[in-house]
Amino acid sequence: MNNTQLYLSIGVPTLTVILAWLSNRSDINRLNDKVDRLSESLRSEMTAIRNDHHKDNMVLMGYMVPLHERMAKLEPHS
Repeated sequence: MNNTQLYLSIGVPTLTVILAWLSNRSDINRLNDKVDRLSESLRSEMTAIRNDHHKDNMVLMGYMVPLHERMAKLEPHS
């Protein structure tokens, strides 16, 4: 075995492993970015739902306060 064969027998598998590692790392980074985008989207959706729910509750409170005041006037005091 001469030096060229030795270098190729070590270099080619090493280069293959390095390229595969870089490819996997790139895929993992893309996956992380996608998960981050989905997480942010979910977080903003939950915030929007919570804000809508809060607005609905405030509208209901707006209806209930005058009703409660009228009921308090109609109830006999003991």
